[in-house]
Amino acid sequence: MSEFYLRTESIKQTDILNLSVINEADRNILTALKSNEPCLLEGSRGTGKSFLMRVAELELEAESESYISVFVPFNMSSLISTEDNLQFYHWMLAKTLKYLLNKLRRKGIVVSSLTASLLSNDANGTEDEVQIGLKEIVNLFEDSYRGNSKIDISTLPDIEDVKEAIQTICEENSLERVIFFFDEAAHVFRPEQQRQFFNLFKDLRSPYISCNAAIYPGVTHFGDTFELTHDCVYKKLERNISDSDYLQYFEDIVVKQSDEKLCEEINRQKELFNTLALSSGGNPRMLLRTLQNIAKFNTTNVNSEIKSFYRGQIWAEHTELGEKYKGHRGIIDWGRDFLEKTVIPRVEEYNNLRKEKGINEATIYFWIHKDSPEAVKEALRLLTYTGIIRKIDSSVRATRSELGSRYEIKYGCMISLEANPHAESSEFYKKLALNKFPEFGKNHSSYVGSDQILLSNDEEQYGESLKSLLRKPIDVLVLLTPWQKEKLKEAEINTIEELHNSTEENLIDNIYNVGPTRARLMKNAANAELLEYISG
Repeated sequence: MSEFYLRTESIKQTDILNLSVINEADRNILTALKSNEPCLLEGSRGTGKSFLMRVAELELEAESESYISVFVPFNMSSLISTEDNLQFYHWMLAKTLKYLLNKLRRKGIVVSSLTASLLSNDANGTEDEVQIGLKEIVNLFEDSYRGNSKIDISTLPDIEDVKEAIQTICEENSLERVIFFFDEAAHVFRPEQQRQFFNLFKDLRSPYISCNAAIYPGVTHFGDTFELTHDCVYKKLERNISDSDYLQYFEDIVVKQSDEKLCEEINRQKELFNTLALSSGGNPRMLLRTLQNIAKFNTTNVNSEIKSFYRGQIWAEHTELGEKYKGHRGIIDWGRDFLEKTVIPRVEEYNNLRKEKGINEATIYFWIHKDSPEAVKEALRLLTYTGIIRKIDSSVRATRSELGSRYEIKYGCMISLEANPHAESSEFYKKLALNKFPEFGKNHSSYVGSDQILLSNDEEQYGESLKSLLRKPIDVLVLLTPWQKEKLKEAEINTIEELHNSTEENLIDNIYNVGPTRARLMKNAANAELLEYISG
């Protein structure tokens, strides 16, 4: 079976556009990402937020040399732990300026000594010195999880000086503006980081600067000063299984990465592929993962993979969030129990009653009252983050004109309950009706005990969880290939922390037949996987 790219970080910049599949909804998002207005792009893990931002970055620079686009990954935020109350703000600022200077250098744009001094809070700093200083600050912050908590940030500039410096760079080089793309905006289980991120996002607003960021649904904390309706353009990256172009869109994504044999199999057994595509519920990574796990493309294997992934693996990954971050364990476990033991059985019962009565309709949806306990809403938000459910809309009227939110259960999670998922899928899909759903009122009996769930955001507890994660074996990194894991172990890299600390040079020296290019690819893929694992 074909090997797929399961995350954007593994794809070379030169291959991004060749692998891209853009429909009308994606084009609308790209237009927003390339506009003068700041844009937030919301989507669950694996939906393609980073990929679309990379496409926007490449398209902007192809359209005009007067645009400077800077992609800034914030996935190292998990490792920051200092005594600085604004640690995340200062790290972000240093990292943003570091990536800006790197991009300007690659573009051959010279930064004057005056501008360099504005970017470094040092009247005598040259561009090279500024770049070295920023790199040192960034590295110190990213090593702070080891206990190096005191970091000298005196050379970091004031935000107004940063904006003045960027204006000067634009004016001196006939540039229209600088566009920042912030990926992995902040750690989802550290609300204070997220609030500081949105302070920086808002502070950077200028006629010469545009900011865009990828965020997750349900678990993003904007703080008191940032308002979605006033401070940005807000876009949601969702692919609805009922869209007319849905199946063709996902087929195009897979074909772009498939070998000739798999393309022939998909073309010959289109309905089998459609079952897998629908099961993913609009998540490209889930579709690619399930396809990659199938040794031979036939009904038996597809049915087996759907049951294995959507009955087991997807739930195990959600539960593992609670194992990683103990303060959230209660609410994560409660949410899984609520969905598995209450909601899904109710939806099944709802569908079976209509089937017995000969009513030609089915549902994968459910409704939650707007005044349900906060713990219930939080549990659902975390299920949305991992992609098991999707919040469709709010303020939906149900029985007795009560208002609430409507959610969609991952299609694969529902169809996997059948003895033969593929045989049932086609008719089940045709019967789906968005306006049919079981309801859970504000005082539903299944909420009993939810008010006792302990939810802790304590930083000390987070630190202990992080140390525990770093000690785990690299085997937990599910998106590393068996070959990569084997080679890493040969180099005596057995834990997540050892992987994080290893360098490309170390890989070259210790792994037979691995040169600089392959070592960098392995290191980048490993870093992306371990940082996503740590961040949830």
